[in-house]
Amino acid sequence: MASIIVKWQKCGKTGCRCTEGMPHGPYFWLVTYVSVRSTDKRRGKYAWKYLGKQPSDAWEKLEVLDHRFKSNFDLQTFSHKVKELNQRKVQGEVQKSTEKVLTINDAAVNK
Repeated sequence: MASIIVKWQKCGKTGCRCTEGMPHGPYFWLVTYVSVRSTDKRRGKYAWKYLGKQPSDAWEKLEVLDHRFKSNFDLQTFSHKVKELNQRKVQGEVQKSTEKVLTINDAAVNK
């Protein structure tokens, strides 16, 4: 399984906007899970790869890191979901510091 995660963070500096409820971000991460049935030494673990701060940069890096997203989604779908999530965050509907944007479930992908 692989997911693109959006993360907002607080820096901890006094007087920064993040201390007043507007954390920094969004930052994009690719999170992959290696199945416990795998022969890979990382089985049963999550791997995090930083994709950048801009949706277009994140989408470009996915081509190298995980091609499954490009074969199942497009940049327009990704950008729309990010925009929608950002609006919900500004309105205070999203309270968590991390949110999934897109997920690829290995069982659902045609091999």
